[in-house]
Amino acid sequence: MIELDQFFSIQVATNKMEATLVQNEKWNEEDVLTKADLLHYIKEQGIINGIDEGALELFCSDENDIKEQQIIARGKPPVKGRDARLQSIQFEEKGTDTDTLDNINLKEFLEIPSVREGDKVGEKVKATNGTAGINIYGEEVPAKPGKDFKLRPGKNTRLDEEEQALYSLINGQISIEKKVIHVFPIYEVKGDLDLKTGNITFVGNVVIRGNVPTGYEVKADGDIRVTGTVEGAHLESGGSIFVGAGIVGQNKSLIKAKGDLLTTFINEGHVEAGGAIEVVQAILHSTCSAGTSIICTRGKGNIVGGSLSANECIRAKNIGNDMQTKTSIFVGLSEHIVTRERTLKQDLLKSQEELTKLSQLLKVYVAKEQQQGPLQGREKILKLRVQHSFQTTKEVIDLTEEQLAELKDIQTDSNKGFIKVEQAVFPNVDVNFGKYRRKLVMRHDKARISIIDSEINISTA
Repeated sequence: MIELDQFFSIQVATNKMEATLVQNEKWNEEDVLTKADLLHYIKEQGIINGIDEGALELFCSDENDIKEQQIIARGKPPVKGRDARLQSIQFEEKGTDTDTLDNINLKEFLEIPSVREGDKVGEKVKATNGTAGINIYGEEVPAKPGKDFKLRPGKNTRLDEEEQALYSLINGQISIEKKVIHVFPIYEVKGDLDLKTGNITFVGNVVIRGNVPTGYEVKADGDIRVTGTVEGAHLESGGSIFVGAGIVGQNKSLIKAKGDLLTTFINEGHVEAGGAIEVVQAILHSTCSAGTSIICTRGKGNIVGGSLSANECIRAKNIGNDMQTKTSIFVGLSEHIVTRERTLKQDLLKSQEELTKLSQLLKVYVAKEQQQGPLQGREKILKLRVQHSFQTTKEVIDLTEEQLAELKDIQTDSNKGFIKVEQAVFPNVDVNFGKYRRKLVMRHDKARISIIDSEINISTA
């Protein structure tokens, strides 16, 4: 039997999930190396799980040459638990996957049904613990559990704590955020916006069953749904915006949504979304900024000209064109996210200082009650006000801390940002990941572009 320590060594990854066999020198020609020998040697090193016996056979071939190092064992990685999420009852009944935009039916969102007072509009789906893995030494690798969140009522909804469900307090239409569902009254225009309707400012959802011409403004606390075309108009939504026939901005439009934006196409438009932007056909010569992702893959899937930025990823069938139209793509943290984090930290500090003052004041009233008995008149009213302010401020602190944690997750995810094209990315496309920039000078088919070791890398998707 060959003394394998003389000819081989094993390199183990720091996470103990992969082992590589390295041949350091040839063994004597009269010696015979068998797979059983290698298996015995590997197990002597404590490696007992995920051994690739096919890889071992390469080292037992008749040719006694120095072979390239070979991965001979892989562990089974743990599967992270699924985060808790808020499931909309309306969409669940229709079988729509609300966790991804890939399967969203734009028509369904334009025709979202109304709800009535007392209807259940959403419920919390609990986080899962995940599935443990096992490393090459046979040791269990714990899974990271999914993240939880505190379910809170939105506008015009009530929270059933025991059931962890939300119910509508009014007749209206739902507006969905990531962790909150609101129910808003509906303002409906049965046709195009014109001089008769004028500009619209409304506290709920706005539904326009026609077009929004150049020069008009629509502002809503909830969602905005337009079945027709939006031209060089100004739309601003506290929820999401859905445009059925597309945006023809004429370089005059400004479309801003706190949530997602879904439409058929964008041409010469200026679009900002706190969530995702999904476009069915094409994004042409436009400025688009998304808090999460920009997706243009379901129809023609073309992104040509203009400037597009997203914190997490940009996916399309084609970016640029054969005419080498200049197109700028940015992936990573936006200035908006950095500014938002700074503002939240300032707000948190102010709220914490206010909570300390209220706590001290509340202690004064409690001490007075202990000495003199129940408070009466004005002092009783003041104590109740302080208690209410204390609880409200505490809730604000909890919410602010959650929002800061979400921004921290975004910052972490931004390091994993990528651009993916299903067909081609063309020359004269500028790719930017934070401080890193690369101008493409040749066509790349089926490409995935990301940052690897502080360099912009282009690989086959």
